[in-house]
Order: sequence, then structure tokens, then C-alpha cells
Amino acid sequence: MESLNINGKTLRLTIQRKPIRNLILRLKSPDELLVSAPYACSNAEVLRFIETKRSWIAAHAEKLARQQTRQAETAAAGKIMVYGKPVQLQWVIGRGKARLLPDRLVLYGPDTQPETKQRAFDQFAKNSLEAEVERLRPRWDQVVTDYHLALPSIHYRRMTSRWGSCIPAKSKITLNLKLVHYPLACVDSVLWHEYAHLIVPNHSQRFYSVILHHMPDYEVRKALLNGDL
Repeated sequence: MESLNINGKTLRLTIQRKPIRNLILRLKSPDELLVSAPYACSNAEVLRFIETKRSWIAAHAEKLARQQTRQAETAAAGKIMVYGKPVQLQWVIGRGKARLLPDRLVLYGPDTQPETKQRAFDQFAKNSLEAEVERLRPRWDQVVTDYHLALPSIHYRRMTSRWGSCIPAKSKITLNLKLVHYPLACVDSVLWHEYAHLIVPNHSQRFYSVILHHMPDYEVRKALLNGDL
């Protein structure tokens, strides 16, 4: 673990070597930068690449910090964001099925340990996202069917640095459980982004042409998801 200074702010730097062709930057938090690099790429090359991305890193670190501040303020008020709206979080000791009501989210568990609450919330997020995605996916199923491609299986887990991922060879899409905090327009844009990788497996110009052809307001949804609006 190394560190670097961006506009007077110290960030922890982690470099991971992977069987990839290009360097990839991800901010895991406002204070930690993760760089995925090809095996043959030297640390000096990584640092030169980071130097070209200083403005991007600074802007996104500031954005993440603002998001964390808003989330902390919401949590301090005993609330949680569900599909873009703050609702009161009600914890009940006992057994029961999670319920999302207009003004609150009711969760159940045997105790009040943080791990217990996290598991209960993640289960709610998984069940809720599954239901919403089943409602959203027919539109994208039709698109990939038109391309004569197999329909994907969709999975859910808590992810640290991506909203979703796709393995085209396996027709497998994975979505981040954290999407449950964002408006459904954002969920739909991530879902379509991963579906589009079944058609174009990279981030080429053709990929974004496919994206925008079927979702003209994709950039607006992406900005909303990233906190730019």
C-alpha cells in the first residue's frame, strides 16, 4: 500500500496486477484509490498514468466525500435511502418479513448487532431488487433476443467499486446491492449497461452507441447515480 497526494489530500494507493490489457482506476472511498494494472506494467508506468488522471481523481474523491456526508446525515436521523427516498428505519427484534412502507422500512432480526442488521438489510435489498429487475428486464431481454443472444442470469451481491458486472461468455450479470439506495431510473441504467455488454463486451464507441440508441437519457441517469445532479 502506497500513498499519493492529490490537491493536498493524501490517498491510499493500492495496485493490483491482473490479466488485463489496460490500466483501470477505481476510487474505493474518498481516501483510497485502486489501480488494476497488467502484469507487465511497472509501478512507474502506473504513477505516470495516475498523473494524467489527477483532475478526475480529485473530482470523484470530492463527490464520494459529499455522498458519504449525505449518507451519514441521513443515518444520524435514523433514516435510510431506498430508491432515492429517505425512509425511517425501524428495527424489530423477532421474526418477520421485511416491509417497505411509504414512510419507513421495517426489518426483523434476533438482536441489534450491526452484523445482524446488515444481513437483514442485504436480504431485503436482494429481494427488492430482484422484484424490480424482473419488472424492468423484459425490455432488455427483447433487445438481446433480437441480437440472437442468450438471456442472462442475474445475481446480486454487495460490491465495493462497481455498480454491476457482466461475463458475456457465461451470460451472467451481477448487480450491486447498494443500487437499492438509488432511484429506479439508475437501477435500470446499470441493468441496461450490463445487458449491453452481452452485445458489445468492451467499452468501445460501438458499445456506447448501442447504449444510447436504446436509452437516449443514459448520461442523465448515470449522472444521477454518480451524484452529479
